[in-house]
Amino acid sequence: MCRLFGQLADPTYSVCEPLCGAENALRTQSHLHPHGWGIAWWRGGEPRVRRGVMPAHADDAFVRAAHLARSRVVVAHVRDASVGRVALPNTHPFVAGRWVFAHNGTVARFKRSEGVRRALEGRISPALRRLLRGDTDSERCFLLFLTRLRQAAGGRRPSLESVRDALAATVATVAGVADRGDARSTLNFLVSDGRLLAACRHGKPLHVAPRAAAGHVLAIASEPIGRAGWEEVPEGGFVGVDRALRIVRGPLRPPAR
Repeated sequence: MCRLFGQLADPTYSVCEPLCGAENALRTQSHLHPHGWGIAWWRGGEPRVRRGVMPAHADDAFVRAAHLARSRVVVAHVRDASVGRVALPNTHPFVAGRWVFAHNGTVARFKRSEGVRRALEGRISPALRRLLRGDTDSERCFLLFLTRLRQAAGGRRPSLESVRDALAATVATVAGVADRGDARSTLNFLVSDGRLLAACRHGKPLHVAPRAAAGHVLAIASEPIGRAGWEEVPEGGFVGVDRALRIVRGPLRPPAR
């Protein structure tokens, strides 16, 4: 499986330490997740992405990208390919407009069932379906999330609450399409538009450091990195932070508002 990392902090706070230098840095994790890497950040409101198909621990471009990645939000990922060939179009994080998306997990039966693939793509809006470039389940989950986000936001600028609703709807839709018997999807998602950062846990470990670096950083990761005061996100849980540094934690499907 893959490993993901997200950070919301002052733009002057470097991600080189958690990505490259800290104990169990993402680059270290790439020894077990060697099928490519990606780092995304925002400049002028637009995401910038660097990707590679080599293992991050063997690619100096990963370190150079970590030095470049200076913005309020940074998202990074190292891949262990379970669906789709090792190629740049299949490398996370995926980008559409302002939105960036990374996935740790696998959609159940996606590789062996054409019916699952068709059903999943059929639930993506036609306009977004045209953006498909690779052959992973993850990219399809991203475009399904954007489809659900447009519905949840109702034409308004997405809030942390509408992102939470869209993540919940995406997980429910994918599980409804793909899960049968013992075949269960694992759907840990990490999303950002450069203003907010949010993640959900569904089937794989996920951790949050809500007060890393003396309170100036919130970090989310598959595995604890360094000594940032990590806490495990409960199964079925959600964690997010918005531009006002309002942190929301709880079940992915919150009580009715």
